[in-house]
Amino acid sequence: MKHLIKSTLTLIGFSLFTNASNAQNFHVGIKAGATIYNNSGKDISGKFNAFPFGGAYLGVSGEKMSLIAEGIFTQTRMVAGDNFNQVFNNYIRSGKDQVRNAEFSFSELSVPVLVGFKALPFTWFEIGPQFTKIVSMNDKDEVLNEITNVHKDSYVSAVIGARVKLPLGLHVTGRYVMGLSNRNNSSVSERWTTQHFQVGVGFGL
Repeated sequence: MKHLIKSTLTLIGFSLFTNASNAQNFHVGIKAGATIYNNSGKDISGKFNAFPFGGAYLGVSGEKMSLIAEGIFTQTRMVAGDNFNQVFNNYIRSGKDQVRNAEFSFSELSVPVLVGFKALPFTWFEIGPQFTKIVSMNDKDEVLNEITNVHKDSYVSAVIGARVKLPLGLHVTGRYVMGLSNRNNSSVSERWTTQHFQVGVGFGL
């Protein structure tokens, strides 16, 4: 994790230095799209789900490099697997003997900070970290004593993707977001991560 942060700061610093040496274009706008994601973990469902997202972005670009930060709101959920009630028994409410397919939903604010490299006249490849804060959690089936004892309230991901500029201030983005942090907050030795595939459309104001 420290290596990721150090590498990110190096990339950001290099990008800012490069852009300071070239003509700069500042960008601010809104964007929306869809995220398809799945969760990876031994005792949670690995099925793919989809949710819309929306947010805003702010950035600066030079002749060959760019730096963009976004604020994106979306939702995700986790579904308990077949043996969840046995493995996480100490965290389950009394009387809840069968919790298979119990749902936990999350409202999330994600902030990707991406360095872009111009590859084609209208295409930028982008890479960087994404920091996600869980704004709210919902134990839909009320199976846990306390949801925050099982699910962490933040996680970090790595992002790689592309942005294609279009006329009229529009652009489209496609990204793969790989979860790096373990989202399991319990004492059970089990790792949960989330990966996303995102497609979005942005409009510069």
